[in-house]
Amino acid sequence: MDGIVVVGLLEVVAISMVPVAIFWVCLHGFDIYARCVALGRRVHLLPTPVAPPAGPPLEKLAEDLRRLHPEARTPQPGVRMARHRGIVAAYDLTLVATARALEVHTTLHELPTSSIDREAERMRLEHALTRAGLSWQVQDH
Repeated sequence: MDGIVVVGLLEVVAISMVPVAIFWVCLHGFDIYARCVALGRRVHLLPTPVAPPAGPPLEKLAEDLRRLHPEARTPQPGVRMARHRGIVAAYDLTLVATARALEVHTTLHELPTSSIDREAERMRLEHALTRAGLSWQVQDH
C-alpha cells in the first residue's frame, strides 16, 4: 500500500509540473536554441556562419573613387579651399577603405593631412589598387 501512495504522489507532482515546465521552455526557448546552436558549432555538427563584410561593397567604393578622383586631383576654378580639403579627405577615406577591402597595406590615414609624404602615399596607394585589379580611374581619350 505504501508503494501505491508514493507512485500516486509522484504522478500528481509530475502532472502539476508539466505546465510549469512548458511555461519555462516558452520563456527561455530562444536561449536554449542559441546554446544548442553554439554547442553544435563547437562540435562541428553545424557550419560556422560566414562573417558579413566589414565595409561597403567594392563596387560602391570604386564608384566613389571615380566620382571623387577628378575633384580631388584638379579642383574646378572657384572652388573654396575648405570644400577642396573636404573632397580630398573623403577621397583619402575612400582610398583607405578600398585598401582594406582588397587587403592592400597603407599608412595614408596615419600621415599628416598636408604633407608631401601623404601625397606620395596617396599616389602609391592608387597604383597599388590598380595593380590589385581595381579599375576606377577614368581614362582620358
